[in-house]
Parts: sequence; C-alpha cells; structure tokens
Amino acid sequence: MKMFSRRAGSPCSMRKMYRCKLLDGREACDMRCYILGLILAVVMVGCSRKESTSPATSTQTGNAQRTFRFAIIPKQLDNPVFNYAKMGALGAAAKLGNVEIYWNAPETNDEAKQAQIFETYVRQKVDGIAVSCVNAEIMRRVIDRAVEQGIPVVTWDSDSPKSKRQAFFGMDDYEAGKTMGEELAKLIDGKGKVAILSGVQGAQNLTMRIQGVQDALKAYPDIRIVTTVYCNDDATRAESLINSVMQQHPDLAGWAMVGGWPLFTKTGLNGIQPGVTKVVAVDPLEGNPWTWIEKGYVQVCIGQKVFDWGAKSVEMLYNLAQGKGIPQADEKGFVNSGLDIVVLDRTKFKDPSRYISLEDYKKMFEQRKQEAQGIEAKQ
Repeated sequence: MKMFSRRAGSPCSMRKMYRCKLLDGREACDMRCYILGLILAVVMVGCSRKESTSPATSTQTGNAQRTFRFAIIPKQLDNPVFNYAKMGALGAAAKLGNVEIYWNAPETNDEAKQAQIFETYVRQKVDGIAVSCVNAEIMRRVIDRAVEQGIPVVTWDSDSPKSKRQAFFGMDDYEAGKTMGEELAKLIDGKGKVAILSGVQGAQNLTMRIQGVQDALKAYPDIRIVTTVYCNDDATRAESLINSVMQQHPDLAGWAMVGGWPLFTKTGLNGIQPGVTKVVAVDPLEGNPWTWIEKGYVQVCIGQKVFDWGAKSVEMLYNLAQGKGIPQADEKGFVNSGLDIVVLDRTKFKDPSRYISLEDYKKMFEQRKQEAQGIEAKQ
C-alpha cells in the first residue's frame, strides 16, 4: 500500500495569492481579501487532511469521526501465508469502518529492513503497529521506542516477548512443536532418523517450534535428529535442502517442517518418497499444500489461524488506540489463537476427535476467506 505525504498551503503563501493593488500604485493587502485568503487556507488544509492517504496524523474530533491508521508489517511480502493475514486485516478494517491499513514489509526476509520500515511508521505517528518479527531481539529495540512514544504495538505470528509490546496473537509455538514431534513419532513407530526444516534463524516462532519438536522426541530414545536446516523462508532453497538431506540420508524416516515453504511449490517435496519418509508440516493453505496432502506426501499439517493474524491485530490495535485493554490476553499479553491438526482422513487415526480431515478444513478455510473478502467488498 503506497504512502503519500501531506502538503498544505500556509497562511503566508495564501496572503501572497490574495494581495491587491491600490489605485495610487502601492501594493497593500486588502483586509477583506486577506481574511478570505485565511479562510480558504483553512479549507484547503481541511480538505488535504480528509483526502490524504498519509498516516502522519489522525483526526482528533472524537472516536466516532476519527480515522485510525494502523501499520501492519509481516516478515516479508514474498510468502503466500501472509496474504491471508492481509485479507483478514482489510476485512476487519472495512467492518470497523474508520480504520486505514498500511501494509508493508521487505520483499524477502531482511531483519534490518523490517526494523527500518517499522521506524518509518513510528516517525509518521500512526495510531498503532502490528508486526510479525523476523528477529525478536532487533525488533525489541524499535518496538520499545514506539511504545515509549505512545504508539500501541502488538505482535502476531512471531513474537518479541522481551519487548514492551502490549500483546501477541498466535498459536503457542512451543506446544505446536511438541505436537509435531509427537505426531511424527507416532508415524514412524518411535524409531528412525529424522530431520528438521526451519526458516530464519532467530525468528521467535520457529525457534520455539524447533524446541518443541526436540523436547517431544526426547521421549523416544530410538529416534535421532540427524540435522536441522534453515531455508531463510525461501521455498526454492527449502526444496534444495530437502533434496540434499535425502541424498545424505536415503533411509530418513521423517521430516518435521516447522514452516510450509516447500509445500507452496509444485516440486518442493519431489525429493521425498511419499509414505516412506513421513512428513509433519505447517500451513495447509489452499492450492499446492492441499495437493501434497492428497498425494500422500504430508501426513499431518498444523493449521494456523492465518486470517486472524490480520483481523485480530486490527481489533487489538483498535482497542489500544482508544485506551482500552485486551481482555483475551494473559498476564504476558499472549492471546492464544489455537491450531488445527489437519490430516487427509481423520477416521484412520486412533483418536479422530483430535484431528480435522482435509475436506472439512477446506470448507472452513474457504468460508473464512469469503467472509474476509465479502466484508471488504461491501465497503
């Protein structure tokens, strides 16, 4: 979403526009023209504020008439999972009616660039910022400065827990990782070599998922983690890493993929023999991820509340900008989104109620997508 700066004429410039020449040849300012100029200047400034898309200033005439300007910053633009967060944010903004969304991020994962983008919105004095942190520690510093300047900040998807942010919305990443480890252990009968695929080193959400996987697998002495590889949230690199690991360990029993990067492409999992090497992954999004599940390449996939990343962020910022709290948050500011454990057919599992079949998940996903798009389209 593009940003535009606001420019308005000053009373001094308007005075020059409305100077009059007296009959004796001397220039003077006719008082009536000058007053008219001042009135027009005020009108022009008011119009400029109304039409500007810059988030520099909010109208201060009461919450009923005020437009709130929120910046939402994902980790990167080049990741399809964040498109659904954007849909959710725009839908929530349209539903509220007096919210403008400014969506921006680095094209690819760049922790320094993300911090710069964040600081740009701080300088522009938006009414709130929601961010999925590439690097928790780097973002901590800029988040703290924003909060100290009175700008509400929430995190989503990937937290900066040591920062002064007011809330974090997302799944419990450590528990999600434990779930992945437990599911993988069951799929490979508690024995064999496994590998972990992650994205960016330093991302809080991925770090906690890896820890959860590792801790869950400690209960199985016959399972050995042979490697953990990082694709930097790049689907092409993820595919290359998978192929390399499979060549080094052709007898690999399973993969724990703490993000969905290789699932987003048509060839990302081609290096894996379906059903032989088991895969537990994240993000059963529409399109290719559903196909990988249907073809038997992915046995279990953890579904995140991707639309709510955006929608709940907007709702939380809306409350905070009006001096209200976030009742769903615990003492640490955590708002647990929950998760879905998606499988092709849940009736084939020992505890079917624990899972959601892909067909049911598809319906739920499409309904949520239509709701977000429908709200936005009506505005």
